[in-house]
Amino acid sequence: MAQSLLELLQRSCPVTLPMHMPGHKRNITLAPYLKTLAADIDITEIKGFDHLHAAGGILQEAMDQCAEVFGAKHSFFLVNGSTVGILSAIRAVTAPGDGIIMARNCHKSVYNALALNNLRPYFIYPQTNMRFQIAASMSVESIEQTILQHQDARVLMITCPTYEGVTSDLKSIISLAHRHGLTVIVDEAHGSHLGFSPYFPSNAVSAGADIVIQSLHKTLPSLTQTALAHVRTPALAHEMQRQLAIFETTSPSFLLLASIDSCVRLIKEHKEELFKNWARSLEAFQKKALGLQHLRVLGYGKDRGKKLENVYGLDPSKVFISTLNTNISGYELAEILRNKHDTEPEMITPQGVLCMTGMGDTVETMERLGDSLLQIDKALQPASVMKMPLMAPQVQSKVPIATAERAPFICLPIEDTEGYVMAETIVVYPPGIPVVVPGELMNRAAINYLLAAREAHNTILRTRSDVDGEVAVLRDA
Repeated sequence: MAQSLLELLQRSCPVTLPMHMPGHKRNITLAPYLKTLAADIDITEIKGFDHLHAAGGILQEAMDQCAEVFGAKHSFFLVNGSTVGILSAIRAVTAPGDGIIMARNCHKSVYNALALNNLRPYFIYPQTNMRFQIAASMSVESIEQTILQHQDARVLMITCPTYEGVTSDLKSIISLAHRHGLTVIVDEAHGSHLGFSPYFPSNAVSAGADIVIQSLHKTLPSLTQTALAHVRTPALAHEMQRQLAIFETTSPSFLLLASIDSCVRLIKEHKEELFKNWARSLEAFQKKALGLQHLRVLGYGKDRGKKLENVYGLDPSKVFISTLNTNISGYELAEILRNKHDTEPEMITPQGVLCMTGMGDTVETMERLGDSLLQIDKALQPASVMKMPLMAPQVQSKVPIATAERAPFICLPIEDTEGYVMAETIVVYPPGIPVVVPGELMNRAAINYLLAAREAHNTILRTRSDVDGEVAVLRDA
């Protein structure tokens, strides 16, 4: 495939009269923002540019090339983020009423798929690492125990790597699931860069997962909302295509499609150089992190190479900075980074801050982060008391999700909901993982977690209640 999608857009758009959507008609003199947003090459699905949901031309060639680069059998371009891939993947391999074994720390899109398809979830809670107070790796033993307890389940759904970069033993987990006849879907949204360099862990495609969903935009040089789905067999690929045509937009942005194609080509042509530069940048940060006395960085500094409790492996692209040994919280560290160092972190928790790196980082950007942390660290004191763990809590399910989300409900202040059955999903962003979902019992730990998130001005999304500080609970349960 010699010609890229971007090259075709740049060649064709200036000479073709657009008597079709979109309404700006590629007239970038109409408004300044249109020029900034590259509207001069923004088209719809027209002759010569292929159709995403019935690809047979340049888009199919681009997706075939993508599969080759990522080592997959079949790959799909996604322009509605990983979310559309997860919704489509789950519907592709389940029927209404099926059981699905899933990690409890899955993204909220997985929970939406449960409700849409009336599935029965069997939750597996990941292990925890108390040194950093984060969710750790999935235990192969706990997965096997759950499979044996719920032999009606048809699917295993797990997230790897996690937001903090923790990985699990995917090869063993997938092999185990396949022996029991389960289809395996891996949410690898945070791992599109994995498997291309020995500096980073291997990926879910090479581990044998049936469907793998990746967000290109999270770590690789592609526009926000671009993602990929990799599928292992022709039959699954056919069904995946059918489901994508249901959940994904019928007006895909060719700017986003061109971004995906260009990103794949960049990796294919310059993989070794790009990943070597990224690794060099992270090693520059490691040298800085060695000087930290109070802050700790997961997998970096003095923790480099240490065996961490319940952690199978780590993705070094994630920089999780723990404040547990200091006299400040993660929220306070984030404010210092913003206000005094012009640095915006990715995620903030009571126990630390996550700084995400990407292929676009350089030695200079990573040294700047390291220098900022060293300066902050010098002004810190050791924690005067042991900080109480404040992690996403475990909750108990009482009513099926699909039943609870359609049942009569009332709204109560979060503080007053202990013992009530939830009627809505409550998600804290970041990381976008549900704290409670419909049908689960609200407990004191969940209440405390939500109150702390609200105090820190994290975004709390609710699916039913519309009064700030209130949540929906079942009226009769």
